[in-house]
Amino acid sequence: MYYPIETRIAPMTTIRRERLLPVRGQVLVQPGDLVGPQDVVARCEVPGEIRMLDVSRCLKTRRDRVGKLVRVAEGDMVQAGDLLAAPWGLLGRFRKCRSPLSGQVVAIRNGIILIQETPQTVDLLAHVKGLVANVMPDLGVVVSASGAWLQGIWGSGGESEGIIKLLVDSPQKPLRARSIDVSCHGTLIVGGRILDEKIFEPAIEAKVRGIIAGSANASLRPQMEALAFPIVLTEGFGTISMAEPIFSLLQDNMGREAILSANIQTRYGVKRPDIFIPLRAEEVASSETDDPAPLTEGARVRVVCDPYMGQIGVVTQLPIPPQMVESGIRLPVAEVNLADGGPVVVPIANLERIR
Repeated sequence: MYYPIETRIAPMTTIRRERLLPVRGQVLVQPGDLVGPQDVVARCEVPGEIRMLDVSRCLKTRRDRVGKLVRVAEGDMVQAGDLLAAPWGLLGRFRKCRSPLSGQVVAIRNGIILIQETPQTVDLLAHVKGLVANVMPDLGVVVSASGAWLQGIWGSGGESEGIIKLLVDSPQKPLRARSIDVSCHGTLIVGGRILDEKIFEPAIEAKVRGIIAGSANASLRPQMEALAFPIVLTEGFGTISMAEPIFSLLQDNMGREAILSANIQTRYGVKRPDIFIPLRAEEVASSETDDPAPLTEGARVRVVCDPYMGQIGVVTQLPIPPQMVESGIRLPVAEVNLADGGPVVVPIANLERIR
C-alpha cells in the first residue's frame, strides 16, 4: 500500500489553526469565542537584545579610569541619546558617551556598559475567522474555521488577507504588468504564471496584499523573497500553468475575502503555504485532520515529473507490474488518465494525490 504526498484542494472543509506566541505570555480569549482575522488572541513581551558599549574606547580613556566617569548605575532606565559617561569639568563638554538605544543598564564592567533594549510587545492575531477550539495557557490558541482551502508548493512573505482578484481568464495565462492598476489595491491578485520581474513594481505601487500564481522562474526567487507582501506558488518553480482545479476554485470565489499564508517549513513538521477562504456552511464536507489516504484506482493525482509535470488526472489502473524507466531502473507504476493527454503510465513515486 503506497501513501503518496497529498495536496488539499477543498471547496468546503474545516481547518484548525494553531496560533502560538514566540515566548510565554497571556492568552486573551476563551474556548468558544468567535474571532476575526485581526483580533488579538494572545500577547507577550519579547525581551530586547543586549547591546555592548565600550565606554573606554568612546572616551579614549584607560579602562581603569572609566568607573569614575560613568553617570549611570546598573538597573537604570535610559533613553536613546541619554548621557552614559563623560569626563568631569570642562573636558566633559567635548567628550561624551551617549546611549544608542532605549533600554535598561544591566551591567557595568571594566569600561563596558551592557544595555538591554526595551522589551517589545507582540500581539498574536487569530489570522482566520472562526471559533476558538482550544486554549493553551500562556502559549496560544487553536482556531477552528470552515471554508474553501487549498495548498501551494512554495511561498514567501508571511501572512495577509484580502479580496481575491483574478487578472487572467485562463490558468495558462501569465500575470502582466499592464493588468495591475489601482483597482488591485488591497487585493490578492491571481495569475497562471509569473514570467518576469516587471509585475512586481506595479504590484508594490498598487499596494496589493499578496500574489497567487501557478509558477515562476527560479531566478525570480530573490526578488519575490524581498517583497513586502506574501506570494504563493501553487505548482512551484518553472513554467507550469496553475492547476485547473485550483484556478476554478479561486475563480468561483472571486470577490471573496481570503487568508493567505506563505509560511513554509521543510523539516521538523513540514508546513506548506495555503489559501483559506472563509465560508458559511451548516455541513462540512471534509476536514483538514483526515488521515492520509493510500493511492487507489479512481484517486485524483498530479504528476510531479517530466514530461507530464503539473498535469492532473485520475488513476485508472493500479498496480501495474514494475516497468523500466528512463533512469534504467524498474519501478512500480500506475496508469493515469490525464485531463489533457489521455492515459499514460507514470511511476507511483512521481504522483501526488489531490484531495
